[in-house]
Amino acid sequence: MAENRTYRLYDSLEFFWKKKVWFIIIPVIVALLGYLGSMLIPKDGEYVAKSTIFTGSVKLEALTNPEHIQERYGQHFTGATEVFVPTRSYIKVETHGNKEEELTKEISKFNDLLLEDLMAQHDKVIQGTENYANNQASLIETLKTAIESYKGILSDTENLTVVNNFSALLSTAEMDLKNALATEQRVRNDIITYEQPALANTYVVKTKSYGLEGAIAGFILGILAAILILSLWKYILEARGSKRV
Repeated sequence: MAENRTYRLYDSLEFFWKKKVWFIIIPVIVALLGYLGSMLIPKDGEYVAKSTIFTGSVKLEALTNPEHIQERYGQHFTGATEVFVPTRSYIKVETHGNKEEELTKEISKFNDLLLEDLMAQHDKVIQGTENYANNQASLIETLKTAIESYKGILSDTENLTVVNNFSALLSTAEMDLKNALATEQRVRNDIITYEQPALANTYVVKTKSYGLEGAIAGFILGILAAILILSLWKYILEARGSKRV
């Protein structure tokens, strides 16, 4: 039984060797068909432009809606366009066209419009935060002056009622000063760590062709097809031979 299996394997390999030219012809034909088929896949344009914009610390709800972003900043696009918001810190856009120069202008305009609004919001937040920090600084100076005044009054009087009243005022002022100092420090740290929007990357390239991938896939399928076809061929020849006998 083992000898029979060995013989059949040797017989099959011998048949494949005699027909080895088909292991070249069939894969090459299928690879060519795969290449041609991949070339027929419709493209949105000869070129594709891509941009990634970092929104920094600007977190606007409107900037998480791709449709809103495209409607507000991408109406000038002439080709197929898609906007992605993978995270709240990044906005990605991809647009297609047939002319590299025009596509470069379109993606640059989108970047400029979006960054202009992002920077306006960034500056608005920074300005408001700085104003708040400056108000806290003014409050701190006022409290320091009041504390020194309260201490002077307390040192110049022995009136129990005055002492009690100004001791309470002094205690409150010192607590307010402590809170104001902490608040100013926190707010100024927020200004330092508030990230500025920026253009992460932008480029225009030729639309990718999948000809090579199609040819490789076709070649592999062609080898499998050659094995199947030759196996069927051998089976038919053996069936005819046994039928004649």
